[in-house]
Amino acid sequence: MIAFKNIFLKKCIIFFFLIIFLCFFQNKEVVAHELWLEKNSNLEDKTLIDIMIGQNFKGTPFGFSNNEKEKLFLDNNNIIKDIEQRDGDFPAIQTKLNNNYFNVINYESKYSFLKYDNIETFEDFVKEQNFLDILSSYNSSKLPTENYKRFSKILISNSNDFFQQTSKLDFELIALNSPFDKKNEFFEFKLMDKGKPLGNFQITIFSKTRENFTQEIIKTKPNGEGKIRVFDDRVYLLSAVKIFKPNFIQNLKLKSDWVSHWASLTFFPSHFPSHN
Repeated sequence: MIAFKNIFLKKCIIFFFLIIFLCFFQNKEVVAHELWLEKNSNLEDKTLIDIMIGQNFKGTPFGFSNNEKEKLFLDNNNIIKDIEQRDGDFPAIQTKLNNNYFNVINYESKYSFLKYDNIETFEDFVKEQNFLDILSSYNSSKLPTENYKRFSKILISNSNDFFQQTSKLDFELIALNSPFDKKNEFFEFKLMDKGKPLGNFQITIFSKTRENFTQEIIKTKPNGEGKIRVFDDRVYLLSAVKIFKPNFIQNLKLKSDWVSHWASLTFFPSHFPSHN
């Protein structure tokens, strides 16, 4: 009887987190927030990873929803392994990893639609992401609509192992070296858009320790590459956001004035959960 009650309670908790997750994703304000993957902990047979939503590298973990997922896979030596999760799984991603290898967990969401409540919110978002040319070309007499999609990655390893990942997402940050290799003073990366390097593009670098938080904005080189100095006592979130007008085919499907793609990449040289 006690075992039955425990199972029932667990299912209720999972359902509760799933409902919150779905409601939050459908909230039109969520576009102003980052989505990133964050290592939670290791069990004997699996690694637990949170889907985090928040701002300034401080967020809330949410349960898994297959309705929101487009892709979820492990990339190891450019060999793809799909990761299957159940609705309500919490932590959201639970998978077996060999931490002696360089592991790249990739998550792509489906498109979500929003309509802005006011022009100012849209303009602030555009300014923050450095798409100032939009301000002179859009119809300010109409409340904008937007479809947004997330492309999130986390790097996980306990060794100096590394492989050069090939592009597998429409918008993504790709590691060019391992941030876990102590010989590397700098972490090098490349921003890719539909398989091609995206140069002179804004990247926001969030990093923190338990005591402090920093935010820095850099731009990729013309070849799409960038680098940041890394420290063992900090955790890192790299973010890039692209805002664009949908083409004819996209507009038939999405039916919005604008589309935004969000790429994030996280790694934790010395792991501690940032939401603790």
